[in-house]
Amino acid sequence: MLIIAAFSIASGAASRLINGYDSYGNTCDRTNKKLTENPNSGLDLTGKKFVFFMDVLDPYSSLEICVKKCPDRELRTLQDLYDFYEETGSQLCDYSLDPKDYVSQGVSSKIGNCPILPLDPSTEVIYRCAPSNVLEFLVDMVKFLNNLDPLTRILSEIYMCRYAIIGLCFLAVLVSFIIVLLIRYLASIVVYIINIIVVITSLAGTGLLWWSYASATLNLDKPFNITLISEQENVETFLWYSIAATVFTVILLLLIFVMRKRVALTVDLFYEAGRCMVHMPFLLLQPLWTFIVLVLFWMCWIVVFGFLATAGEPYMVNEHEGWVRFNETMVVRYMWWYHLIGVIWISEFVLACQQMTIAGAVAKFYFTRDKKKLGNPILSSIGRLIANHIGSCALGSFIIVLVKIPRCILMYIERQIKDSKNIVAKILVKCCICCLCILEKCLRYLNYNAYSLVAINGTHFCKSACDAVATLLSNALRVIAINSVGTFVLFLGKLVVVAIVAGIGGVLVLKYHPNVHYVAVPVGVVAVFSYLTAHCFLSIYEMAVDTLLLCFCEDSRVNDGSPGKEYFMPKSLMVYVKNSSKQLNTLEGKKEKKKKGTAEEERLKNETSVV
Repeated sequence: MLIIAAFSIASGAASRLINGYDSYGNTCDRTNKKLTENPNSGLDLTGKKFVFFMDVLDPYSSLEICVKKCPDRELRTLQDLYDFYEETGSQLCDYSLDPKDYVSQGVSSKIGNCPILPLDPSTEVIYRCAPSNVLEFLVDMVKFLNNLDPLTRILSEIYMCRYAIIGLCFLAVLVSFIIVLLIRYLASIVVYIINIIVVITSLAGTGLLWWSYASATLNLDKPFNITLISEQENVETFLWYSIAATVFTVILLLLIFVMRKRVALTVDLFYEAGRCMVHMPFLLLQPLWTFIVLVLFWMCWIVVFGFLATAGEPYMVNEHEGWVRFNETMVVRYMWWYHLIGVIWISEFVLACQQMTIAGAVAKFYFTRDKKKLGNPILSSIGRLIANHIGSCALGSFIIVLVKIPRCILMYIERQIKDSKNIVAKILVKCCICCLCILEKCLRYLNYNAYSLVAINGTHFCKSACDAVATLLSNALRVIAINSVGTFVLFLGKLVVVAIVAGIGGVLVLKYHPNVHYVAVPVGVVAVFSYLTAHCFLSIYEMAVDTLLLCFCEDSRVNDGSPGKEYFMPKSLMVYVKNSSKQLNTLEGKKEKKKKGTAEEERLKNETSVV
């Protein structure tokens, strides 16, 4: 990417992109080199800053020249063109036509040598002469659209209450932070309430289906009742639905019964994640730094893309007129593809670095016995990332790119064949897109767990990925419980933020706004932003929970509670580990000895003071 950027800046003509160039390949406001044998090629156009089109309504196929000043008034005749040249020195006809010959030899045409008349007033827009009445035309078009669709009204509503929307967005940040703190202290209540609601809903739904089946069966058994075929089919449908619901409910109840301890583990991991956030509050700001880095990279990428777009070679598009365009070479075309792949890869790489940073900070929090000596885990995690784990992030993000690019190509093919009558091809393309999408999601989940083990153990990416698969498979029930219950709890947290900010605050604030007539539009904007804000905060919480689960599994695998292999986990998590009772008893014994020693010291101190 750096080589492409250097080549683009060295061989590209950014001035041609910014200032524009005429039909002969000359860059405006520059001294140019001769590109063709045409006498208008290689002119000194210093002072002529603006690109002028002979026909602004068809700029691509009309002659373009560089002028000193765009026409600021209506010019109806060739004499008006000459008078404008006398006043401003701006030559609006072709370079080869002497201004003195405007009236006698000038021809009004889109290919020259003079512009199509009458010529409307123009204004300078990015060094191009654009008609001033274009703005009036757009205003009239907006008024016209205002009578056809509510698009303009929607934009005006958002603009009128923009300050209220900004205030509610800041409220969304505050509420999201409060929800993170509440989930820490109320996680046990929320998780158990969810399980109870799921059980009650499943039982009630199953009972309702069986009741519907019984009622339909009784109606069929009534004497003198004319039975329709549709009614019999309805009864059979209810029977199958009832059987399926019963099987589902039984399996669900068995899973809840088997995973009851794992659900409790989810609660304790939520509590530990809350403690982690209290010790490292700046962890919640990681999405902000990631967003800033991505924006800066995308801006640099666009600049390089602009240089690369002007790094082509000139070629003749009109031999008779001598018009020149610039076409990219085969090398530049390959660079375009590499540059496009690079923006996907580096974007995924930045996100991988964020995940590695969070995993490293959470792992250091978990494996530090004395939290007072925690130091600055976020900075130390960034340091370890730069020193040791950049390659792991690059490899993991490249694996995602290898899946994403074929999916993008298939999505492009799907759009191209949407009007095709070949149904088999459409179905095959959709199936391939679906499979690649599922594969990408699985790889993302595996990558994050691999990054966590890289941060925990310091091993390379491939070994960490294998260890992550083994760890996830050996702790499948724990992973299922945390991914299902935990994800649903966090989703509820996002909905709570949306309900408070958009449902309550948005309606109360915007409903009584003097300039708002359609409350649903700004409330919808606030709801979307509130959900995205809550997602940024709670996704960090979710990453912390997942990392803590892996730390817990690694701690359980490596240590057994014996002297020299004490667990790093807190007491709340030891109850889920085999051989933990001995470790808990040891800890309790140490506390009792400490209490007795403290009491004895206090007694001796009192006796000494009495003496």
